[in-house]
Formats: sequence, C-alpha cells, structure tokens
Amino acid sequence: MAAPLTFASRALKVATLHEKERAIGPPFVELLGIARCIVAPVDTDRFGSFSGEVPRELEPRAAAEAKARAALAQFGGDLAIASEGSFVPYPPAPLLTLDEEWLVLVDVQSGRVHSHRYATLDAVFAGRRCTSMAALSSFVAEQPFPEHSFVLRPRERWSVGEPVFKGVVDPSAMRAHAETLLADYGELWIETDLRAHHNPTRMRAIAAAAQEFAVELATSCPSCVAAHFRVVRTVAGLPCAACGEPTELVRARVRGCDVCGEQRELPRADGRLEADPDSCGACNP
Repeated sequence: MAAPLTFASRALKVATLHEKERAIGPPFVELLGIARCIVAPVDTDRFGSFSGEVPRELEPRAAAEAKARAALAQFGGDLAIASEGSFVPYPPAPLLTLDEEWLVLVDVQSGRVHSHRYATLDAVFAGRRCTSMAALSSFVAEQPFPEHSFVLRPRERWSVGEPVFKGVVDPSAMRAHAETLLADYGELWIETDLRAHHNPTRMRAIAAAAQEFAVELATSCPSCVAAHFRVVRTVAGLPCAACGEPTELVRARVRGCDVCGEQRELPRADGRLEADPDSCGACNP
C-alpha cells in the first residue's frame, strides 16, 4: 500500500541522550517522508537507568511514551519518538537474554500514540562478580571489548552512596577503577554498558526496530487510509505439507486500524503455505 502523507515534511523530535537518532532517523526519513530529525536531549535517565541509580518504575512502553511526551513538553513540536529497552530471560531458554525494545511515537496533530515492540537475542549483555583482577581479566577477555563498554560498581545491585563507573572503554581506566573497588569493597561487579551509544549490538537492535516500525506506520488502512494499519494478532494453523492437518505455526496475520476499526486477515508475509512435517503434531505425536 502507498504510504500515507500523515508524517510527510514534518519534523520529528527524537528524545535521547544516547545518540539513538542515528538508528531511528534514517528509516523515518526514507519511508515516511520526515523532513528532519531533531535531537531532543531530555533527561531520559530520570525514567530509569540500566546501572541502577534511578529505579525503573514504568513498564517499558509507558517509559518510552513518557520520554516522547517530555521531549514535546520541553522542546515543543507536534511529533516525537522515544525508545525503551529491557533485558530479560528468554522464556524458552532462560539462560539466554532477550533484548526487548519498545518504540513509541506521539503525534499531537492526530492525537494518536503509535507503538512497536521488537525483540532479539543478538544484543550483548553479560555481567559477573569478581574478587580479583584475574577474574576481571577473564571476564573481559570473553566479551567484545572495546567495541562494547563496561559498567563497574561494588555489587550487582547498586546502593545509594556507592560509586559506579559507566562507559568504561579504556583498559587503563578499567584497571584503576577495578583496583579501587577491590581495595574498598573486596569485590566488584562488572557488566556490559547497555546504553545504546556504548553498546553497538543494542544500537543495531534499535535500528531494526525503527525499520520495522516505519514500515508498519507506512501501511495505511484500506478503508479510511489512516496510517499504521498494524498487525493486531496472528492466526495459527499453517497446514502440514504431508497430512494437511493444522499445526501451531502461524497461518495468517490480522491487521487492524485504530481509527475506523477495520480488520483484515492477510497471509504470511513470507508467502509460506505449508508447514514442515517436523512441526506437525499429527505426523510427530
């Protein structure tokens, strides 16, 4: 479908302190006709920080919306976007970490709030308690350093009054911070810095989320032509290629419009019409 003109030639405020405009801006300009992306440097850390100094009290989607609204309140305009990430155990395999990124776009002109969720296992996140420099060196050697920065603090959970060193990328600085923490506390906690400008794999996840979001926003409702004719649910039952019985795999997607309520069931985006018999409960009870 042709992209709606809802966002064309408008200025988009990107609420960030961490260079996320580099990931979010390009697909919004290319696919939605945004005239320019303007960094709105609101204090996004006040909604919660990965390193623990500020508790994260809002759900991720709500936090992203709060950031976008803060950008509009502080810097003006009528269109703002923000993201919020969280790292949680991956339900099918809890030892793996899932990076869940929410993007929320607040459009004052239309009065609509658009959101998109993206999840990946590819972002780098790891942490370890260390009681010696040797343990620290072993952990660092396992990580993509110095491409990714580190955070060092006395313990896994930060407490008021304790030091925290963020964005540590220089080996000499890391050693100095580590020696201080070990001398003062007898241990330290080191983990990957999850802020986007210090974590290239997370920045790539945000870019992928923005690309998907822009594509979805550019999909207009076939009934009222409003932007964001989005996927509201999936339908299972892709038939088995061997026996024809329905499987648990997705057969179709249902798109819906928040403006007029139109819904349509559409086939899988990849065009797949049958499931492999390995996925069939009848063929493999």
